[in-house]
Amino acid sequence: MNLKKLLVQSLLWRSLYFGSVLLVNIFLSRFLKASATGNLYYLTSVFSLIQLVVGISLESGITYFASGKIIGFNKLLWLSVTWSFIIGLLVLTGTFLYLFYVKESPAYDIIQYCFFSVCYITGILLTNYCTVLFYAQDDYFLPNIILASLNLVFVFTIPFNTNAETTVTGVTYRYFLVFFVQGVLLVFAFMFKNKSWQQFGLPGFAQLKKLGSYSLIALMANIIFFLVYRIDYWFIHQNAAVCSASDLGNYIQVSKFGQLFLIVPQIIASVIFPKSAGASDRTEINTSVMVIARLLSQLFLVIITLAALFGGQFFTFVFGKTFNNMQAPFLIITPGIFCLSVLALLSAYFSGKGNLKVNVAGAAVALVVVVAGDYFLVPLYGIIGAAIVSTVGYFVNLLYSLLRFYKDYSISWIDFFAWKRDDYRWLKSLITGK
Repeated sequence: MNLKKLLVQSLLWRSLYFGSVLLVNIFLSRFLKASATGNLYYLTSVFSLIQLVVGISLESGITYFASGKIIGFNKLLWLSVTWSFIIGLLVLTGTFLYLFYVKESPAYDIIQYCFFSVCYITGILLTNYCTVLFYAQDDYFLPNIILASLNLVFVFTIPFNTNAETTVTGVTYRYFLVFFVQGVLLVFAFMFKNKSWQQFGLPGFAQLKKLGSYSLIALMANIIFFLVYRIDYWFIHQNAAVCSASDLGNYIQVSKFGQLFLIVPQIIASVIFPKSAGASDRTEINTSVMVIARLLSQLFLVIITLAALFGGQFFTFVFGKTFNNMQAPFLIITPGIFCLSVLALLSAYFSGKGNLKVNVAGAAVALVVVVAGDYFLVPLYGIIGAAIVSTVGYFVNLLYSLLRFYKDYSISWIDFFAWKRDDYRWLKSLITGK
């Protein structure tokens, strides 16, 4: 299947999944309100960082070695399941020991947070590993149907008119359980499709060594980039004097809403990565990256205009009246989200070519900017300061990658951002398949 057809398939089915994620976010936010939503998403951010570290970015290695047909799909699946099981046990043990000996938490809290951490971290690991295996086989339908269906089932279980403590607890338990169920179902779906039970086995030592080396380099980039994108949550959380719990909820919602506009670039990147790793036509990929970057610049100009005119009313209408402090930080951070959207394409390209050091270095430079900026500006200007710093950090990260892309491939900078009429023909052919 050529690149354009893969992009269409990926956009169609992954958009369905991300649409379901948006519904979960909207219904959950309206039910929990800004303060509780902020606390829940802050907890998932902590779990996400743990998952990122203990998972060693194995999904990056799986994509690279599966797309290049260097390691068999079924071996990679059994490795994923084995590794996720081991990590689940370690997370359960670590969470229990921390809460029991360090925090000296009551038994109920220990049980609750052990459940939350194991379900979320193990579920995300299994989901990440299995989805990239499906994508390496050019299958975007099955994994996204499973993920979207479970999200919709969860949405229908969220009450509309009550936020009693027992009800909130029940919704929270179901929220974390869904991640685990999604991961398990994806494993069984892949096993059924590929008859994996007939080919049980793990990669050999030499293959594991190569897989581990690649994944660890990717891990460095992913950890640094995770901190670039989310360390502002921590600064806001720690500066309670200028940032209330409601401010944290509003800011995290701005961040999550901004991530919606990264969906299309990330979907495209998920196609570019394996195709780059699989030694597909370099000219086609380069051209696609630049055309998409130019189209995205026009899209984000429209988004900023609409947000400036109608953002205040829109956010409170969608998420509820407690999210009345989103418009200003969203307007400030949107140019940074545009930088991230182009960066997603470039990062996937460099990753697919095995040049992960570019991603690591760019993210490291951006992290220095973000940490220094948040340290000085968040205590003074709260979530507005955090939004300003984030946009600057994202721009620095993109600038570094553009410099390396220009150096390696001698592409004109203007080709990334100068609007061209032919781009619409490219988009039309992408949509129509002609």
